[in-house]
Amino acid sequence: MSAAPLVAVAAAFSLLASACAGGGAAGSGTDHLRVGIVGADLSNVDPAGGFALQVDSYVLEFLMKLSPQGKVEPNLAESVDRPDPATYVYHLRHGVKFSDGTEMTSADVANSLDYARNPKFPDSSKYSAVKSVEARDQYTVAVTLKAPDVSWEYTSATAGYIFQKKHQQEHPADFGKPGVGVVGTGPYVLKSLDPTTGAEFTANSGYWGGKVSIPTVSLTMFADETSEALAFRAGQVDVAFPAYARGFESSADTKLVSAPGTKQGMFTMNVQVAPWNDVHVRRAVAYALNREEIIKVAGGGAAPDYTIIPPAQLQSIASKSDVDALIASLPSYKSDLDKAKQELAQSAHPQGFDATLETYNYGSFVTTSQAIAGQLAKIGIKLKVKVDSVAEFTKTMSQPHTTVPIQYTFFNNSTPDPGAMPQLALHSDSAAIGLNNFSDYKNAKVDDLIKQGASTADPAQRFSVYSQLLKIVGDDVPVVPLYAGDNHLAISDAFTWPTFNTYSTDHTPYILEIKAK
Repeated sequence: MSAAPLVAVAAAFSLLASACAGGGAAGSGTDHLRVGIVGADLSNVDPAGGFALQVDSYVLEFLMKLSPQGKVEPNLAESVDRPDPATYVYHLRHGVKFSDGTEMTSADVANSLDYARNPKFPDSSKYSAVKSVEARDQYTVAVTLKAPDVSWEYTSATAGYIFQKKHQQEHPADFGKPGVGVVGTGPYVLKSLDPTTGAEFTANSGYWGGKVSIPTVSLTMFADETSEALAFRAGQVDVAFPAYARGFESSADTKLVSAPGTKQGMFTMNVQVAPWNDVHVRRAVAYALNREEIIKVAGGGAAPDYTIIPPAQLQSIASKSDVDALIASLPSYKSDLDKAKQELAQSAHPQGFDATLETYNYGSFVTTSQAIAGQLAKIGIKLKVKVDSVAEFTKTMSQPHTTVPIQYTFFNNSTPDPGAMPQLALHSDSAAIGLNNFSDYKNAKVDDLIKQGASTADPAQRFSVYSQLLKIVGDDVPVVPLYAGDNHLAISDAFTWPTFNTYSTDHTPYILEIKAK
C-alpha cells in the first residue's frame, strides 16, 4: 500500500526503451497478462472510498491524462478552455461509451467529480479547490474553482475517475463491492473480484480508444513481495511492481526495469504528541538518520533527499543551479551523530526515551524501520518496531494520526507540480483523519504560502514562495525526507513495455502500454 496514492516526479523525463530480460516465462500465453500486486485492499473498488486503485485503472479513466514527460493531455475530454483563471470548461469526446454500451455524457462526469469530492472520502482533499461542477450541456462540463489554482490542471489528469452515474445510483450501499463493481469507459471490463485472491478482466470490445491487444488480464494478490517474486520466477506472473528492488531481483532471478523516482521516502513525527512535539527531538532525529544506509536497506534504486519538495519538481519552475543554491541554503540535517546528541541535549529528553515504531509487512518496510530504530538507538532514542499486517495498518488511516505518531513511509508524487507535496503532507486541512499530513503539522504561514504557490503560474513567483516554505519546514522538521526512489518493473519475456517511465504506474490506462512480443 502506498502511503499516499498521490502524486510524483523524476530527475529525468526520458522514456525507457528497454524491457526486462530473463525471468517469468510466458506460461499462459500472450493473450493473457497476469499482474501481481501486494498489499491492495480488494474489498471495495469504489474509486472514492476504496483502496483498489489498480483495479480501477483498467476499467475507469480520467478527463485528462499525463504524457510520459508529465504534460497534461486530452483523454475523455478532447479539449479544455479557460475563460478565466478559476474556470476550466471541458469538452467531452462524442460517442464514448461505457462498457454496457450506453454513452458517456456530462451528467456522468459531473456526478463522478461531485461524488469524489464528498468530504466523507479520504481523497476529497484533492478537490478542496473546487467550488462547483456544472454539466452545461450533453458534452460540456465546467469546473469552477474557489480561487485560481494551477494544481487543478494536474488533478484532472491524475484523479477523478469517471464512472456511470446510473450504475452508481442504483447501488448506493454496495457500489464498488464484489458482485457490483464499477462501470467505466476504460479498456477492460471487471468480470470478477475476490478480496482474497484478485480480479479478472476482459477487453472492452467497444473501447473508444480502439481494439485492446491483450484480451484478458488477471490481477493476483500476494501476501508479500517474496511470494510474488517466487511466482514470477516460476512463470506464474508476467508483470509486478516491486518496492524492494534488490530482494525481488534475487528471489525472482530477474533484472528489473527502473525509471527515475516518483517515490519519496519519509520519516514522519506527529508534532502534537510528546516527545515528538519537541523541535529539538525532531532535529536530533533528522541528524541521526543516515540516508545512505537507509537506501541500502530499502533495496537501493534511490538517491538521498533533503527537501519535502523533490529537486526535480523544483526544477520545473527554476534552473538546476538556482535549485542547488536553494537546497544548499536550507538546513540539510546530513548524518551527524554529534549534532544529533547536541540537539537532544537541548530537548526535554536529554537522555533519550523509549517509543514504538509501527510498520507493516510490505516490501522493505520492516527492515527499513528496524534500520531506523538502530540508528536512533545510537543517541538514546530506543524504538520498539511493531509489525502489523497490511490490513491492520490500513485501518490506522481511518483513525487519528496520533494513534501512530511516528512512521517510516513513502509518498508518490506523480506530477511535476511542486505544490503537490506541501498540500498533501503539510497543509492544516490535510491533518484530518484519512488524509496524509501524518505529522498533524499546522502552520498558518505555511498554509498561506501553499495558497500563494497554487494561485500563480509564474515560475519565478512560485520558486520564491516555495523557497520560503522550505526554510520554515526545514526549521520545524515535521518530517525527515530520506530518499527519492525509482519506480521498478518486473516483466516476463513474453511481454514488453517500451514506454515504462516516471509516470507509468500512477495513471490510466497504463495497461495499454504493455504489448505481447
